Amino acid sequence: MGRGSKRIAAFVMTAHPAPLCEVKVDAVWRTFSLNEAQLHFRDAIKRCPACHGRVTILGTYGLQPRLALSHRRSHDGCPSNTRHYRGVQSRHPQPVD
Repeated sequence: MGRGSKRIAAFVMTAHPAPLCEVKVDAVWRTFSLNEAQLHFRDAIKRCPACHGRVTILGTYGLQPRLALSHRRSHDGCPSNTRHYRGVQSRHPQPVD
């Protein structure tokens, strides 16, 4: 293994995990990647696994789709919402149960 291979392996190990969301399937919340949720459960209700707020999957659907989780109503207690997160995790004010 050459020197460049070690750098690539280190980068792969530290990459961010794939974003997840919870989907209500047959009255049970199940966790899926955004790709799986969008492909198999497009019309199902989805929620954030961190705060249980209702979410939508946004993205581009070209040759290389890029999907992102978006809260329907933003709230500053969710660590997955890095733009608005204030540092203290809390349940969404309008959780989806």
